[in-house]
Amino acid sequence: MRKIGKMVSGAAVLLMLAAACGGKKGRGADVPVGENRDVEVVDIDKAKQEDALLYSSILEEPDVIVLETCPECIIQDVSAIDIYEGNIYILDDKVPALYVFRRDGSFLRQIGHQGRGHGEYWELSDFSIDRENGVIYLWDDALDMAHKYDLRTNGYISSIKTKRNGYRSYSMLYLGGKLYVDRTSLDADSENYLLKEIDGKTGTQIASCLKADDYNRGWNFPLRLPFSFFYSKNTDAPKYVGLFSDTIMAVTKEGIKPYCVVKSEGFVSKKRMKKLISDCGPGEEFNYNVSDLHEEDCIFCISRFVELDGMVSFQYRKGDEIMYLLHDVKTKETWVAPSFKDDYLFENNNIPLDMCYSDEEGVLSVLRVDFIPYFIEDVIDKGHLNPKIDEYEKLMGIKGDSNPVLFFHKYKSRSK
Repeated sequence: MRKIGKMVSGAAVLLMLAAACGGKKGRGADVPVGENRDVEVVDIDKAKQEDALLYSSILEEPDVIVLETCPECIIQDVSAIDIYEGNIYILDDKVPALYVFRRDGSFLRQIGHQGRGHGEYWELSDFSIDRENGVIYLWDDALDMAHKYDLRTNGYISSIKTKRNGYRSYSMLYLGGKLYVDRTSLDADSENYLLKEIDGKTGTQIASCLKADDYNRGWNFPLRLPFSFFYSKNTDAPKYVGLFSDTIMAVTKEGIKPYCVVKSEGFVSKKRMKKLISDCGPGEEFNYNVSDLHEEDCIFCISRFVELDGMVSFQYRKGDEIMYLLHDVKTKETWVAPSFKDDYLFENNNIPLDMCYSDEEGVLSVLRVDFIPYFIEDVIDKGHLNPKIDEYEKLMGIKGDSNPVLFFHKYKSRSK
């Protein structure tokens, strides 16, 4: 196994650029604007502060997809989602199960089943679709194994067993015949790295990518979040970002490279992370609590990244508050706010709808199961739902135990 190899750490590339230009250490990668035109720079400190970001500013009215609720598909949580050839694929890692729905929301089938037999999985934490060959890879984090299924026949193909290196792996991406799997560890070794590059046929690890010390402020501990660290999986350049990184990486067939640097004087420093790592106490008695950062008003945890027709959006934490960011790649304007509201549903919408998928036509957001009771109480029962909204009657009929509701918004036309 070669270490780092051609998969040069994105943060290391950025640090070399910063060093050449006298950038500061520990407060972000500090890539000088204009020095590397291939790297997008988002400066939170220079962003326009808004009370709320509004869907109507960039998106058309939604097509509402009320997912069918039946005994064969009771969804507890949406941990990953994708759309392929008109069907919607939803991973619920709590069941665990991978469900397929038609675009109108009707249930189509389940892929694979939990068990210990041939073609069965034990736990699921992520999935990725080989769009060229119509094959889906389900990542079994309990067995360090990727299970392959044919999407045209729904048949089981095979399983790729990988060697556990480190602790648990929760996020997985398939691209160009390779699997990229996140790597965690129970120690604070300076040689820890974040991603494993794996041969998609043999399961052999062929490269180690992104040193934690360079890219993720030293953090490599197994703190699992309710979503994948990989985004834009349906593109030629999926994105990856670590929990404490300020750099969004692009994973391509040619290698991993920096895509976007997020700058702010408020970003959690490497010095603060070193103390946090020390306080956590590496080893089997590891304490995963990072709640101290919630009280310090520092920035960390870039997540929910989506690409939106010449714009990008993501969430990040600022202390104990979740912030939403929208950035125009062409004009370089940036806006931040404590909410991103789907104002088509009703005025002053305060129900969180996470953007979870985007393509060349639009973006998909989800009303999660745990927010449905609030949606019923605050919107439906109080008569606030916009009567002109698509599938109004279906929305009015959802129950507390209904499956999630999806909203697909097409992009508004923008002057080029």
